[in-house]
Amino acid sequence: MEDFYLKEETYKIIGLCMEVHKILGKGHSENVYADALEYEFKLNHIP
Repeated sequence: MEDFYLKEETYKIIGLCMEVHKILGKGHSENVYADALEYEFKLNHIP
C-alpha cells in the first residue's frame, strides 16, 4: 500500500468530520456543519 501526502493530518480531519456528524446527525444545513467543524478545528489547532 502506498503512503499518501499528509496522512496523519488527513486522518485527523476525517476523524473530526465523523465526530461532528456523529454528534449532530443528519439533516442540518451546510452552515451548521461548517460552524461545528470550524469549532472542532480551532479546538484541535488546525488552521
